[in-house]
Formats: sequence, structure tokens, C-alpha cells
Amino acid sequence: MVLITVAGKLNDATFQQCKKAAEHLQSVEPGFKANIISFLPLDYDLFLTGILPAFPEIHRHNGNVLCYAGDPGTGAEYIGAMAKFLKWAKDTYAYVDGTHKIFYERLAKKHMRGVMDKAGREYCTLEIGVDGVAEGTLLVELFTDLAPKTCANFKAFVEGHPTIAGRYRGCPVHRIVQDGWIQTGDVVNGSGKGGVSIYGRTFADETFQVKHDKPGILAMANSGPHTNASQFYITAAPLEFLNGSKVGFGRCIDGLRTLKVINRAEVDVCERPVKNITILSCAMYTLELPEDTKGPKKATETFDTETEASAAKKTDKALAEE
Repeated sequence: MVLITVAGKLNDATFQQCKKAAEHLQSVEPGFKANIISFLPLDYDLFLTGILPAFPEIHRHNGNVLCYAGDPGTGAEYIGAMAKFLKWAKDTYAYVDGTHKIFYERLAKKHMRGVMDKAGREYCTLEIGVDGVAEGTLLVELFTDLAPKTCANFKAFVEGHPTIAGRYRGCPVHRIVQDGWIQTGDVVNGSGKGGVSIYGRTFADETFQVKHDKPGILAMANSGPHTNASQFYITAAPLEFLNGSKVGFGRCIDGLRTLKVINRAEVDVCERPVKNITILSCAMYTLELPEDTKGPKKATETFDTETEASAAKKTDKALAEE
């Protein structure tokens, strides 16, 4: 039996293309078993960090999908990202894919939207800049089911609120505890000593259900029990010692690279970044699905695996361009 694992970011077209290929081969090739692992973007990045030691010959993997044969626990063979996997599939099983890439782009958006809708939560984006230049954007999932009051307060500073003057847009990152957390949200003066909430000066701790068990956890900064205001932080590593004292209310689901860049920023003796790191923009987020009638052709839940010369040429061209 041949066991092939295809792991990747569910919102990425290359992962969706490899997933379809592996599923097709499983349906037509005896002894072929596909192990498909769909990740949210940040979870895939964390998965890569953990799985790559199983392939000591590979120092770095580039791509939003990882394909390998066998079991990493007993010995696995690294295949690579989309280009190498499609070449392996063609060489081993004469598999080619003539489906237009827009199909996989739409499929990726559809699957991401499905996960977001199923969660039933709200999402927002935080665009981070260094000295006024955009560094990257964090996509944040708000745990509105676990901490609705805390999420409503956060959302008010993202969108604006009639009872408050400050907003997160333009707010500086005033503290970076390297390999610990990134702190911002002082909408009063940006020093890290101020803050306000839509409920008054401060508001009570709502829940400690959310654990600080991974990078990307969003939580309220405070100065003691029941002193939450507008300041918040994002973890750069697991920080379990904060469980039970800080209110977690969300997580980053995309943007690990940006988090790593900010985490490595130079700081002074007070842990304030030397460069001016700010939230350039922020907004609530909804993933819009494309219209089926747009693009080169209508995308449907079918794909073309013909082995005709024309289809093979398309695949060879795609491999050459990647």
C-alpha cells in the first residue's frame, strides 16, 4: 500500500489541487491511500515546524502544501509542494490535471468560507506597519461564543463606537516581550499606561476558558483582576503561566510570518520597539465568494484528469512556471 499525506492551508489553491489529485488517485488506483489534512493558515505553519524534523535532509519547505509518502513516525519520504507532487503523480501514475486554476482558487475560498461559517464567530484584520510601511496582515478569529462581552469591547475599537473616541487604527505596539507576547491597544496616548473600555474605565474578567497554549492567542492585558480596558496582546509562544489570570478571547488564524517579524524587532531596555510599529488599519472581515460567472470559465465541482496531449502540456507548463 502507498500512503500519501497531503497537508496544507485549506484557503490555498495549490493545496486544493493536490488534495483533488490524491483523492482521485485513491479512487482509481488499488493500494493507494490518501491522508488529507486541512489546516487553517497559522495552524499549517505551526504544523510545518513540528513535522520537518522527520525529514532531516530538508532544511526549509516552501509552499502552502506539504506532500510526503509513508508515516513520519516510522520513516517517511519527502515529496514536496505542488509542483513536485504533480510531477511525482505524473511519473508514477501518468496523472495529469487539465483543470483551470481558477477552479482551485474558488474551491479554496469556498472551503475557507465554510469553516468560518461553521464556527459562527466574527473575524477581523489587523494590518501591521513598521515605520509606516505595511509588514503584513493578521486575520483574527474572535471567540464571540466564549467571551461575547470582551469581543464586543474589542470590536468597538476596531470599528469605532459612539461612546469612545479612540480606535485601534494608528495605535502603536508599545511592548514586545520577545518569544513572549506583542502588546498594543493603548488608545489613550500609546504609552502603554492608558486604556478605556465601552463599559467604563475598566471591566471585569469574563472567562478563563481560552488557554495560552500556542502562538497567536489574543488576550486582554490588565494590571490585576478585573482591570480590562482596551489593551490586548498576541502570544508569540505558549504562555501557560498566564492561564487563569488573563482573559483570552480570540486567536490569529493567519499571519504567523508577520508575528515572527514583529517578535524579532529590536527593543529598548523597557521592551518598547525601537522602530515605530503600529496598527496601520483594522476592520471586521467577511470572506466574499466570487461569482461563478466571472473568470475564464464557470467553476464547477468537477475536474479534468484527461491524459490527452493537451492536458499534459498544460500540466508541464504549470510545473515549469512554478
